[in-house]
Amino acid sequence: MPRHYILVDFENVQPASLGALKAGDAYIKVFAGQHQTRVDLGLAQALQPFGTHAEYIQITGSGKDALDFHIAFYIGRLSAEHPGATFTIVSRDTGFDPLVKHTAKLGIACKRVATIPGANVPKLPSAKADAAPVVAATKTAKPAKPAKATKKTTKVAKAAPHPRLAKVLERLAGMKTARPATLKSLRSTLKSFAPPFAEDELDGILAALQAHGAIAIAGTKVTYALPAA
Repeated sequence: MPRHYILVDFENVQPASLGALKAGDAYIKVFAGQHQTRVDLGLAQALQPFGTHAEYIQITGSGKDALDFHIAFYIGRLSAEHPGATFTIVSRDTGFDPLVKHTAKLGIACKRVATIPGANVPKLPSAKADAAPVVAATKTAKPAKPAKATKKTTKVAKAAPHPRLAKVLERLAGMKTARPATLKSLRSTLKSFAPPFAEDELDGILAALQAHGAIAIAGTKVTYALPAA
């Protein structure tokens, strides 16, 4: 039976589970960025039954599309070592699509999916989520009644500004080269700041930029509402 490989772009998609996948269904390779040092416990537990059929591959370097090139390399090497093998790239990055079309011309079965079917993938916090008031849970606390979605209630509470928001806005506004056009490249740019943002800090600053109205994220694309450099 031909081997099936699932190649996860962990910089772009961080699944917390493997959905309906079970040991023996596929070989799974999770490609992590140079600064990604943490994996969701649920994903780690889901990968354990796969044994040697599951592997973490942490790349060296953080250049643009560095992780993408690693995935492309492994598809080429594995297809040569195991003729007839099939491949699924798990990523929201549409930049893989030309590679998928090219492999099809070479007779290599390869496709890209945004998520592992049935897997739980945490979503980037939205501006509304950041602005929602937090209610402390205590033994005597009563469940809060759902608030009606009115203009009055949506303006009551606002999250405190991110401590590094002003510096990030200044840096993005002053960029002399083109600003990152994709979510993946923007995350990489934020990692290059001094001091760099850790992987677990990126969602917070991205949400703060959205709440401020400085950026808008649609799928994998990022647009800016900032003055020209």
